[in-house]
Amino acid sequence: MLKNYLKIAIRNLVKNKIYSFINIIGLAIGMSCMLLAYLFVRDEHSYDTFHENNPNLYRITTTLTEQPGAERQITGGTGMVQASVFKQQMAEVTAITRVMGGAINSDVRSADKAIRLQPLFVDSTFFDVFSFQLLRGTKENSLNALNSVILTEKTALRFFNSIDVLGKLLELDADPSAKRLGKPLVITGVVKDPPVNSSLQFEMLIPFRFMQLSFDDTNWLNSYLGTFMVLNPKANTQNVINTMNRIYRVYAKDQLAESLKNKFDPNITYGLQPITDIHLNPLQLSGESGVVKTSSPIFGYMFIGIAAFILIMASINFINISLANSFSRFKEVGIRKTTGGTQRQIIFQFLSESAMVCLMSLVLAISIVLMVLPTFNALSEKAIQLIDMISLQSIVWFGVLLLINILLAAFYPAVVMSALRPVDVLYKKPKLMTHGLLGNVLIVFQFTLSMVMIIVTLIFYNQMDFIRNKDLGYVPAQVLRSEIPGDRDVNKISSQLKNEVATTQYIEKISFGGEYGTYNTKFGDRTIKSFYRTADENHIPTLGIKLKLGRNFSAHFAGDKHRGLIINEAFVKAFNLKNPLGAQIQIDPYFGKGTMELIGVVRDFHSGSLRERIEPMAMFMSEQYGGGIWLKLNHKNQALALDAWEKIFKKVMPGAVYQYKFLDDINHKQYYQEERWQKIIGYATAISFFICCLGLFGIAKLSAHRRTKEIGIRKVLGASIASIVALLSTRFLRLVFFAICISIPAGWYISHIWLQNFAYKIEVQWWIFLLAGTISLLVALLTVSLHSIKAALLNPVKSLKVE
Repeated sequence: MLKNYLKIAIRNLVKNKIYSFINIIGLAIGMSCMLLAYLFVRDEHSYDTFHENNPNLYRITTTLTEQPGAERQITGGTGMVQASVFKQQMAEVTAITRVMGGAINSDVRSADKAIRLQPLFVDSTFFDVFSFQLLRGTKENSLNALNSVILTEKTALRFFNSIDVLGKLLELDADPSAKRLGKPLVITGVVKDPPVNSSLQFEMLIPFRFMQLSFDDTNWLNSYLGTFMVLNPKANTQNVINTMNRIYRVYAKDQLAESLKNKFDPNITYGLQPITDIHLNPLQLSGESGVVKTSSPIFGYMFIGIAAFILIMASINFINISLANSFSRFKEVGIRKTTGGTQRQIIFQFLSESAMVCLMSLVLAISIVLMVLPTFNALSEKAIQLIDMISLQSIVWFGVLLLINILLAAFYPAVVMSALRPVDVLYKKPKLMTHGLLGNVLIVFQFTLSMVMIIVTLIFYNQMDFIRNKDLGYVPAQVLRSEIPGDRDVNKISSQLKNEVATTQYIEKISFGGEYGTYNTKFGDRTIKSFYRTADENHIPTLGIKLKLGRNFSAHFAGDKHRGLIINEAFVKAFNLKNPLGAQIQIDPYFGKGTMELIGVVRDFHSGSLRERIEPMAMFMSEQYGGGIWLKLNHKNQALALDAWEKIFKKVMPGAVYQYKFLDDINHKQYYQEERWQKIIGYATAISFFICCLGLFGIAKLSAHRRTKEIGIRKVLGASIASIVALLSTRFLRLVFFAICISIPAGWYISHIWLQNFAYKIEVQWWIFLLAGTISLLVALLTVSLHSIKAALLNPVKSLKVE
C-alpha cells in the first residue's frame, strides 16, 4: 500500500513539474530560514554553558538609587572589597574571584616586540571559578606570584611563535603598577583561547594584587569591576542575596554616613545573575569585567519572526496551489471512493505526496544552509559550523520542522478533497467555494506580510540615510583620534607633540581632551547631572564645534585652567540660564574643582549616537586631558599626514604601540548593529516578496488553465485580448490592493516602534507607502500578466478542445 502511495505521489510530482518546483523551492527557502534562525538562537543560548560550575556560577549585580525617588541603575559591577568579605562571611560560597580590566588596553613588550593587548586582572581563584583550559602551567600556582602573567594561546604565538613560553619575561609599558613593582612579569601559564561562546574574552591574565600596587580601594559604595562566585549546589540564592545585603549594611555603615554629609544618599542592594544569563542581559559595567561578547534576546526573536514569516508564506503557496490544482483531481478522488477507497486512505495519499514534497524541501533546505552559512556567519557575527547541525537536538528540530510543514501545508487540502461525495465529484464538478474564500484570504495575508516587510525596510533605509547625513554639530571629516598610552607625563608629551606637529604642513591642528564623567551640577536651587569633557584651547576649532556665546579657552586667561567652563545649549536650557556668561556653577565635591565660571556656550553637538538625546555637557581644562589626542589632517594629503603623524608619535613616545582611529569610523561603529540588521531585513524582504510572486505565478497559471475553454468562447464571441487580460488579472490585483491597504497601518506601527529607539529620527513620509504599494502592484501585475497574455493569445480552436 505504501509503495503504491509513493508511486502515485512521484507520478503526480512529475506530471505537475512547475507547481512541484514552486512548492519545493518555496518550502526549501522557508525551511532554510527557520534552520538558520534555530542555529542562531541555539548559539545565543550556548554562551558560558561550558563552565563546569555553570549551574551554580553567578555574577554579583548592584542596584543603585542615588537619591530617594531617582531612577534605579542595575549594573554588573561591585567594588574591590566585597569579594573577600563575602567569602569569609558566607559558607555557601565555595569559590569567588574578581575580574577587572576588560575595557582597558595595555602596551605589552617582549625583548623584540610590542603589542597592545586586552588584559584581565583576576584573583588566584580565577580557575576555581571558570573552566578555561590551561595548556601550560597549573591552576594552583599560575597566579600566585605578584609578577606572574598568563597568556592565551594566540597571544603566546604572537609574541614567541610557540606556547612553550614558561619563564619568559614581559613588560607593561608605562604602567603605574609595573613602575612600583620594579621588575618584569614572568609568564607562568598559557591558557587556551576563550571559546567563541564565552562572554568573557581576554588576551592575558594578571594577578589582581599587581593592579592593587597602584590602586587600592575599600569603599563599599563603588562599583567598577566584576565579582563572580560559585555557590554550594544546596544553597538558596535568595538567602545568599539577603545575607550579602545584610553584610553590606554592617560594613558600609560609616561610608554611608559620610556620603550623607555630602548630600549623597545612595540606596544599594546586591543580587545574583546566573553566568548563562549574562550574554543576553549584560547590564552596565560589563565591559569593565571582561564581558565583551554581549547580545540581546530581541535579535533571536527578530530572526525567528522573520523566518516564520517566510515559512508561512511558502506554506500558503503550498495550500493555495494544492487547492487550486485539486480541480484536476476530482475524477481521481471520485473513482477512488467509488471503488471502495476510504476518507482516511485518500487523506493519507495526499499527505504522502505532501510529505515527499516537504522531505525534498528539507534536503534542499539543508543544502542551502550549508551554502549560505559563511555569509550568514558574517552577517550575524557567529562561527556556526556544520558540526553544530549534527546533534540529537538538531535532528529532533529537523523532524519537528518537517512534521509542522506537512500538517501546515497539506492537511487542509487533504481533508477538503477527501470529504467530497463521489456523485458530486463525478457528475457535478463541485466549485469548492471554501477554497475561493480561503485562497483569497491567504493571498491577502501573504502579500500583507510581504508589504509590511517592504515598508519597514524602506523606513529602515531612510532612517539610516538620515543618520549618515545628519549634521552632528561638528565636522568629523579628516579628524583622527589617538591616545597617550600608559602612565606617561601627559603635560610633557602634549607639549612635545604640539611642537612636532607645528613643523609639518600635513596636520592642520592638534588638540588634547577626552571624556571625564558625569557629575551632579548645581546652579541656584537646581541640581542636574551633567557630562564633563576635558579640553584645551584647540579642542573646539579642531573638531569644528560652533561657539555661540562668549569665548574659547585661552592661554592669555590664567583662570581658565582652574575655573573656566564652556557649556552646550542643553546645559543652558536645563538650568534656564538667562545670562550664562559669568555664572558660577557648583560641581559635585568628587569632581575636585569646586565652583566654576562659565566663559562660553557652544552649539549642541552629538558626542554619542543619535539614539540618545543631547544632554547637558561642559568642557574644562585639565592637567591630564584624559590622554586623548585629536588631529585635524590636511584633506589633500591624507596619506602623507598619516605618515607624518606616525613618525611624530614614535619619536615622542618610543616603544609605545602606535594606533589611531578616524572619527568618521568611530561614529559609524555606533550604528553597526543597525546596519547589520538593515542587510538582514533587506535580504528577508527580497526573499519573502520572491516567494509571494512565485505563489502568485502558480495560482495565476492554474487559474488561466482552468478557464481556457471560457477564454476560447469569449474570443469567438469577439472579446479583445485586453479585456481577457483584464478579466484574468483583476481578481489578483484587487487582492494585492486590499493587502496594501491593510499593510500600510501595520507597517507604520512597526516602524514607529523601532524609531522610538532614536532620539533623532525621520518623519515617516507618505511617499514611502506609495512606493511600496506601487512596487507590489507592478510586480504582481507583471507576474499575473505573463499567464493572462499567453492565455489570451491562444488559438480559440485549441482552447475549445480543452476539457
